[in-house]
Amino acid sequence: MVNRSSWRFWAFLTGLALTVALFILAWGYPKFPGDETALLGIQGLQSPWMDGVARVMYEFGELPAVLGLVGVLALALFAAGRRADGVMVVAALIFMAAGQSLKPVVGRIRPGQILAGAESAGFGFPSGHSVFAFLFGGLLIYLAGGLIRNTFVRRMVQVAIGLWVVAMGISRVYLGVHWPSDVIGGFMFGAIALTVIITLRNTLSSR
Repeated sequence: MVNRSSWRFWAFLTGLALTVALFILAWGYPKFPGDETALLGIQGLQSPWMDGVARVMYEFGELPAVLGLVGVLALALFAAGRRADGVMVVAALIFMAAGQSLKPVVGRIRPGQILAGAESAGFGFPSGHSVFAFLFGGLLIYLAGGLIRNTFVRRMVQVAIGLWVVAMGISRVYLGVHWPSDVIGGFMFGAIALTVIITLRNTLSSR
């Protein structure tokens, strides 16, 4: 149950308020101070192997891969008898779709410094790849906490997933299809969605 007197509740409300504020600012400004400097700095690291990694990350966040990864994970959880976890993973798709639907509402134009043959269409805020990475990666980290008994192995797996999430965000800036603040917005939206999904899952499972 949600306890309104707990620090987690107030931390969630604070995070929600900051996320809403960031969305409003992104609606009003095509980029934030430091966005272009950070983007050019990251692109200054360009190399063939980074191009390849960024392209792989790009494919991981495209719709076929997203549906495939989420679908396989959900089916595996249902097959293992973890129905609540399976429903939680499927519910993440709703929030991923919500993130995409907010793009035309905010209406922020993407940057123009495209690298490695990347393609960009539509608006940029929040980064859909970043929303997916934070939500899917966050769910994997949460599930690993309950499924992997060995503490060392569990921590290593969780750290590796966390690094993948960060790499996904950096790759979007590296390819030039998002400003850094687009990625931050995606992560913040993903964090709010992840909190809601896990809270609902735990609340319903306790009844």
